Amino acid sequence: MKVVLIIMELIARITAVFIPGIILISCNQIVSVTPPDAPPPNGFIFIASYPEGFQIYLNGQERRRATPDSLTWLSNGTYMITLKKNLFRDTSITVNIVEGQKKSAFIDFSKNPSMLGSIFCDCYQEGAQIIIHDSATGKLTPDTLKNVIPGYYEIRYKLKNHLDDSLNVVVNSGNLSSLNMILVDSTLWQDYTTNNSSIRTNYLTCINIDKSDIIWAGTDSIGVINFDGHNWGGGYIYPNLPTKNINCIGVNAGNTLFFGTYGGFVTYNPGAIYGPFGPEVLPSLVIEAIAFDNAGNWYIGTMGGLTESSILNGFRNWVTFNSEFIPDNSVTSVFYDTFGNLWVGMPFSGIAKKDNYNNWGIINNSNNNIINNYVRAFAESPSGEIWVGFGKVLLTGGGLSYYNGSAWQNVYVLPPSSQTNEILIDKNNVKWVATDQGIVRFTTSSDAVIYNYNNTGININYLTGIAQDSKGNIWISTYGGGLVEYKGNH
Repeated sequence: MKVVLIIMELIARITAVFIPGIILISCNQIVSVTPPDAPPPNGFIFIASYPEGFQIYLNGQERRRATPDSLTWLSNGTYMITLKKNLFRDTSITVNIVEGQKKSAFIDFSKNPSMLGSIFCDCYQEGAQIIIHDSATGKLTPDTLKNVIPGYYEIRYKLKNHLDDSLNVVVNSGNLSSLNMILVDSTLWQDYTTNNSSIRTNYLTCINIDKSDIIWAGTDSIGVINFDGHNWGGGYIYPNLPTKNINCIGVNAGNTLFFGTYGGFVTYNPGAIYGPFGPEVLPSLVIEAIAFDNAGNWYIGTMGGLTESSILNGFRNWVTFNSEFIPDNSVTSVFYDTFGNLWVGMPFSGIAKKDNYNNWGIINNSNNNIINNYVRAFAESPSGEIWVGFGKVLLTGGGLSYYNGSAWQNVYVLPPSSQTNEILIDKNNVKWVATDQGIVRFTTSSDAVIYNYNNTGININYLTGIAQDSKGNIWISTYGGGLVEYKGNH
C-alpha cells in the first residue's frame, strides 16, 4: 500500500512539471496572423440633370437615388447609367470609370428635341390669349406651343368680353397634346352654380318668376330656392312643403306662388303659407302642372288626373275630371290661353281641350297632324298660335306642333331623340324650347339655333324649365348646371 502511494505522488509531480509545457506548445500552434484586406474600389461619378428628380439606374439596376446624386465605390470599368422619370423617355449614357478619379455627368433634357412635347391650343372663339402657368406666351388661339418640357401644365385662355377659363394638360416626350375650350360670352350668358355663387344646389327641377322679378326654382332635395339678382334664399325656410322634391311652380295674377311636389302642393305669399293640399282634394299627390284662368280658378294637373279648384258661395270647391274628359287619367301639362281655352297634356292620349263653352274634345295623332301623343308643354305666341312640345316615344325624339286656329303644323327643330321640357315664346315671337339636350331658339324653322355646352361653354345640356323677367332676360333652370341667365334678348 505504501508503494502505491509513492507511485501516485511521483505521477502527480511529473504532471505538474510537464503539463504547462504542453499547454504552451498547444497555444503556439493555434495563433495566426490574417493578411491585410485589399482597399475598396473608389470609382466615383456625380450625376445631375435638368429638370431634376430622375431615378438613377446602374447597368439596369435601380440604385435608389435621384438626380442630383452620386454613385460611389465603383471599380474600374465601363458602366451604363440610365435616367428614368414619368412622362420622359428613358435616357442612357456610358461612362468609363477609373479608380481614384472623380467624374461627373450633366444631362439637359430641354436641349434634346426628342425629349420634348407640344401642346395644340384651340378654342371655339379664335384669337384668345394663351397663358401657361400665369405667364403670357404671346400666342393666340389656334396655335401650338412647341418644345415643351414634359410635365403638368395649366393653360388659360383670355378674350375680351368673355370669361377666362383654364384646363390642365399633360405633356409627354415626343407627343402632341391637344386642348380645346369654349369661353363664355359674358355679354350674353351668366351661370350661377355652387362653384361661383351662393346657390345651394346645381340640380334644379323647374322655374318661374313672380311679379317682382324674383326667380323661383324647384329642386329635388332641398325644396324651393329664390334669387332676386343679388341674394339667394328659400330652401329650408318652407317647412310646410309636403316634400322637398318640387315638380312645378305656378304664379297667379295676385302674385301667389304655388309649389307642386310629390306630396301635394302649397300656396305661398310673403308671410303666409297655405296647405299642403293633399289626398282630401286631389286624386294623386304627384303634382305635374299648375295653371290659372281669368276668373282665378286653379287647375292642378296630377298623375291621377286634373282637378279644378274654384270659389263657390265663399267656399273653395274641388272638382276632378274623370277619364271621360282625361282619357289617360294622368296629366303632364296644363295651359290656359287668352281665348279662354284650357289645354291639358297627357302622356299617352295627346291633348284634352276644354273651350270657353265647357265643351271637351280630344286631339291626338290619329285625328290630327301632331308629332305624337306624349305632350309635355304648351305656349301661346303673340299672334295666338298654340305651340305644343312633345316627349320621346320609344326611340323617336319629340318635336313641336302648333295650331294656327284652323289646322296643326309640325316643326322639326329639336336635336334627334330629344324631348321638350318647357316652351317660352317672347314678345318678339322668338320661341325658346328647353330640351334634355340644350335650348333651341328660333323664330321660323329656318333660323333655329341649338345652344348647349359645345357653343356656349355653359352646362345647359339638360334644361328643366325656362322663364322671362320684365327686362326681357331669359332664365333657365338646369339639372346639373345650376341657374343660367341669357342677357342678349333685349
